Amino acid sequence: MDLTSLIPSADTIPAPAWLFLALNILFFTIHILLINVILGGSLITLVSRLKSKDDTLDSRLHGSIAGKLPTAFALGVNMGVAPLLFLQVIYGHLFYASSVLLAVYWILIIPLIILAYYGAYIHIRKYDSSAMLSKIAIWISALILLYIGFVFVNNLSLMTQPDRWGAYFENRDGTILNWGDPTLIPRYLHFVAASVAVAGLFMAVIWTSRQKKGAEGAEAKSKSSLLIFGYATIVQIVAGLWYLMIIPREFMLNFMGGNLPATIVFMLGFLAAIGAVATAFANKFRPTLSMLLVTILAMAIMRSQLRAMYLDGKFSLSSLEMTPQYSVMILFFIVLAIGLYAVWYMLKVAFIKKEGRAA
Repeated sequence: MDLTSLIPSADTIPAPAWLFLALNILFFTIHILLINVILGGSLITLVSRLKSKDDTLDSRLHGSIAGKLPTAFALGVNMGVAPLLFLQVIYGHLFYASSVLLAVYWILIIPLIILAYYGAYIHIRKYDSSAMLSKIAIWISALILLYIGFVFVNNLSLMTQPDRWGAYFENRDGTILNWGDPTLIPRYLHFVAASVAVAGLFMAVIWTSRQKKGAEGAEAKSKSSLLIFGYATIVQIVAGLWYLMIIPREFMLNFMGGNLPATIVFMLGFLAAIGAVATAFANKFRPTLSMLLVTILAMAIMRSQLRAMYLDGKFSLSSLEMTPQYSVMILFFIVLAIGLYAVWYMLKVAFIKKEGRAA
C-alpha cells in the first residue's frame, strides 16, 4: 500500500504560503523562548531545591526565576496560539492526522498544562509556609512539562513522516508514538538541554539587572547563571550534532554544503552557539544574549527547512491553493497588534507596581 495516499487534501489558504511560514517561524521563536524558560526554570528550581537545605527563596540562585514561572506559563501558552495557528494553516492536513495517531497523549496536554500551571503557582505561594507541598508542586510541574515536550516532539515527528502512519491499522487506540524514528530521542534531549540553557540565561538577565541596583551577591549569581547556560549549551550542541548525524544522509548533506541556504543557516546557528558558550564562560552577558537570539532564530529556520526535506515529494507549500482574503488578513494583523500591545502594557504595569512595592 502506498502510504502517501493517506495524506488528506490540503485546505486553501487566504494569503501566500511564505507569509504564514515567516509568521510561524517568528512567533515560534518567541513561543519557544518562553517555553524554554518555563521547562528549564522548573528543572533548575527542582534540582536547586533538592540540593539546598536553605528554604529562603531570595537567598537561592533559583529565586530569580521561580517567582516568574506562573507569569511565564501564561505568556508561553498564549504565545503558542499564533505559531500553532500558522502551522495549521499550511500543514493542517498533516498535523491533524498525526494528532489523531497519538490522540490520547495529545488530549491529555490540556488538563495537564493547567495542573502544571497550578503547580508552579503553589510552589511559590507555599514556599515559606509548607516546604514539602512546595517541593511536590514543582516536581509535578517539571514532570508534566517533560511529558508535554515529549508528546509535542512525537507529534511533529509523525507529521513529517506519513510513511509511518500505517501503524494506525495495527493500533487504532490513539496511542501511537514515533519510537521507530531514530531522531526522536536526540531531538527531545536537544529541546530539554536548550530549555535549561535559556532558563539559565534568563536568570542571568534578572541577576544582572539586580546587580545594577546594588543587590548583594547578584554579581556571583549572574556568573553562576551564565555557567549554567554554558554547560547546558554544550549538552545541547552535542545532542544537536547527534540529531544531525542520524537524519537521512541526503538531508544531512544539505546542511553540509549540498544546499547553500540550509548550510548558511546551519553554520550561522552552530557558530553562534559556540560563541555563546565562550562568552558565557567569560562572564560576558550581553554578547551571550545576542548570540543566543541568533542561535534560536537559526534553529527555528533549520527546523522549517528540515520539515520541507522530509515532506519533499509528498507535500510542498507551492502546491497550496490560495483563495485571497486580504481584508480578513488585515483585520487579523490589527487584532494581533492590539493583543501584543495589551500584553506589553500589562507587563509594564505589573513591573512598575512590583518596583514600587520593592521601593
